[in-house]
Amino acid sequence: MASPFDAIPDVVIDYVRNVFGAANEKVSRAMSAHPSMHEESLDHILVMELTAAPPAFFAAEQVGVSLESHWLGGRWMHGRWEIADIAIFVLLRRRGNLVARKVALLQTKRLYSKEIPVAPIDESDYRIGIGRLADRTDRLVPISSQRVFGFDLTSAYQATGAGHRQIDHIDEYFELRGIPVYYGFYNPVSLPFQTAYPILDGRLPEGGNDVGCRVVPADHVHAVMRGLVKGRSPSVSDIKAGSPFDPLDPTSTLGWRLERFVADEVLKCRQGRLFEDLSDQNLRALLYERSAPISTAITITIDVGGDA
Repeated sequence: MASPFDAIPDVVIDYVRNVFGAANEKVSRAMSAHPSMHEESLDHILVMELTAAPPAFFAAEQVGVSLESHWLGGRWMHGRWEIADIAIFVLLRRRGNLVARKVALLQTKRLYSKEIPVAPIDESDYRIGIGRLADRTDRLVPISSQRVFGFDLTSAYQATGAGHRQIDHIDEYFELRGIPVYYGFYNPVSLPFQTAYPILDGRLPEGGNDVGCRVVPADHVHAVMRGLVKGRSPSVSDIKAGSPFDPLDPTSTLGWRLERFVADEVLKCRQGRLFEDLSDQNLRALLYERSAPISTAITITIDVGGDA
């Protein structure tokens, strides 16, 4: 069945893939250099890198593309549990007129190193504000010497685990709204990965981004976690699939690369939810209800030429 998104030319898909690839590189390299970075900060880096991408116009195809972001901040969520950290919206327009929309929801989780635990940000951190950074009077772990840290396939995504209530809430949300949720896993640039912290002379790790941010369907992740002992967090090897999600990428047993998920799965209508009815109530609930279950939105607007 034909999709309105079939009108998107390859140059736009290539551009979006490159933009998300650069953002993947930025956030994965930041995590590799700063193993104790909070998940929220990784979200910020990813979103800001995408937002900084300039709008592009392709003259031969008469099509333009731009990326924008909106940070919603902390809100009451569906059932008081967050469903997704980042919503990726694709808005297809023809000469300025809205034709259709797609959405894919990402629940982001970061991989934890073995040596440096990461304390999650809680409500008190938000109440204290900048004082939690500038008014620390207690003794901290010194950074005047280096410590070794590392990640491997046994490292875990510790912010979730078997029996966590968020799993049921995500499944309930899909049943209620029919909008699929995916996990966006923040990983270092390679696995296994080992380096010293703080990084020597401030030099970022070299080499390619062989692993980085990966995207996995929630149903796959939840099936894995339902097979684990209650309370246990899933490791990379637990999440690893038996066959690649992307047939063109043998490493995608760890999930789609972020850029390929957006460009080659969402834009090509293999993943995400398509809305051709511009007044769809499930979409409106996601966008406007106070219980909207997302904290950040990235919009990709694609405007193709031709008759409106």
